Formats: sequence, C-alpha cells, structure tokens
Amino acid sequence: MFDIKWQGFSNWSFSEAINNPLYQYAVGLFLLLCLILYFVRKLRKELINIFSDDDGKVQITHNALHELVGKACDGISGVFSPSTTISIKRGCVRLNVRIRIKQDCDIKEIRSNLKDTIEKTMVQNLSFNNFQGCDIIIKGFQSDN
Repeated sequence: MFDIKWQGFSNWSFSEAINNPLYQYAVGLFLLLCLILYFVRKLRKELINIFSDDDGKVQITHNALHELVGKACDGISGVFSPSTTISIKRGCVRLNVRIRIKQDCDIKEIRSNLKDTIEKTMVQNLSFNNFQGCDIIIKGFQSDN
C-alpha cells in the first residue's frame, strides 16, 4: 500500500515528510483521536457536590437537577418545556432555565415564582451551600390551543 523505505525515514527533510501520504494519514488520525477525546470529556457529566460534613459528601447528578427544575416548572401554570443548562465555576452551581410560556401571562410573576421555587428547593430542602441562583431564558411562547 505504501512504498516506504524505512531506512531513510529518519533522514527525511520536512518537505519530504509533509508530502508523504503516511505522514498526512498519521496527522489526520492524531487530529481525529484528539477530537474524539475532546467530545468524550465534554459529554462526561460529573457529579455536583451539594455539601460535605464529617460523615461524608452528598452529591447529585445532572439528570437529577434537570428533573428537579422540570418538577418546579410543572407546578407553575403557564410554563412549558423547561430545559436546563448547569454551569459550575469555582465550585459554585448556576442554572440557566429555558422555558416556553403562555402569550398572555405575566412574565415577572412567572420569573419570581420559578426562581423562588427552585431556590427554595435547592437551598432549603437540599441544603445546597454552593448555589448561586438561576437565570430564566424565554425560548418561545405557547399558544392557547
């Protein structure tokens, strides 16, 4: 497949190495492996520390936080299709909640209800000591049909 003289491999000049198809395939394979490792690392979800004491640590998964926000949104009329992005910086957790709302509802009331519900659940019930709050993003409006 490749017509390569391995004895002269170490004596190649830079231009000979670049023009050799083996070198090009090796660089392509290396870049592909780097890309795969990047996506594997990016997709891996780490556990989020809630608190720790003398008895040990309490941690929560990303899926559990998504479910918690979804249940908080279910209790508020006029809020649909919640999706959550969790950002962790310097050990602090911040939520970005994307929702759809009814066209004729009061946005300020929904925002305050949703923030109060999520913060009450996170801080009072789950004892999060590193919760920074949540941001509400309206991604669309739900028709009254």
